[in-house]
Amino acid sequence: MQQDAWNAPRLRERPDGVAAVPPHTDVEIGFLDRPGEPDLFLRRVRPPEPRARLLLLHASLVHSEYYVPFALRLAALGIESWLPDLRGHGRSAGPRGYTRSWSEALADAEWTFAAMTRDTDLPAWAGGESYGGLLAYSAVKAGLLHPSACVFLSPAFGIFYRPSPTVWWLLERIGLPAFGRLRPLRALPAEGITEDPAVGRAFQRDPLCNRRYTLAFLLQMMVEQRRLKFPDPDWDIQTLMLLSGGDPITDNAVSRGIFAGNQAVEVREAKGGLHSLVADKPAWAAAQIGAWLAAQNLREDG
Repeated sequence: MQQDAWNAPRLRERPDGVAAVPPHTDVEIGFLDRPGEPDLFLRRVRPPEPRARLLLLHASLVHSEYYVPFALRLAALGIESWLPDLRGHGRSAGPRGYTRSWSEALADAEWTFAAMTRDTDLPAWAGGESYGGLLAYSAVKAGLLHPSACVFLSPAFGIFYRPSPTVWWLLERIGLPAFGRLRPLRALPAEGITEDPAVGRAFQRDPLCNRRYTLAFLLQMMVEQRRLKFPDPDWDIQTLMLLSGGDPITDNAVSRGIFAGNQAVEVREAKGGLHSLVADKPAWAAAQIGAWLAAQNLREDG
């Protein structure tokens, strides 16, 4: 992180528990035009005097709109959030819930991070929730992103579904090339993502949510998970990883295993909640991010 880059204001809460958003905070929308590649829809939540910029990549089911309330909380801490819809998600171009290869997802992260860091000297951070956390980590490991810090929320480093070696061989060698565009007949369930019934109903009724994403999309994520190192001895970026104590989708033991013994990574776990911390524990997650970044700056000053 850059020296003296972060002096976090105290996160103020209104009596109703909603973060006090600084006046004149802008929520901007637009597209990142990319010749030869699908254009990406982008939301940017910008406080009047940002101290840093954060690329926050969304989970697989949803899109950037679900992260705007959380980004407003981060704006109260002086963090400007860049929230892209990855290709095939939300309002971005591309076949719904489909990518031909993992490199396409990496290209989306790289392109957005490059746009975010262009013509600014603000500290640049990267992270994401669930699938977005895995993607951000992979993009950094591939040398496509060079953030000064990372924030992962319930990252999808490992899911509880683990096929047998035989089933996995069939899926990777036959299923992916032959049936990559196959979609489930029924929409994927939203159970286990959030304990908030209103958000769960939004998932089910939102036509922009990917509840029928393709076999290729799922298998590419699982292939990338199988490539991860446990532990990863080369990860040296200051990182905060936030986990949900009640997560029924991603395996926290796997997430902890990647960074076991790594002094650059701090892991904090919420009590309660299901998979999505942004949905179930937004005040806790935002406060953890603000406190952690402030502590990082104090350590550097010391």
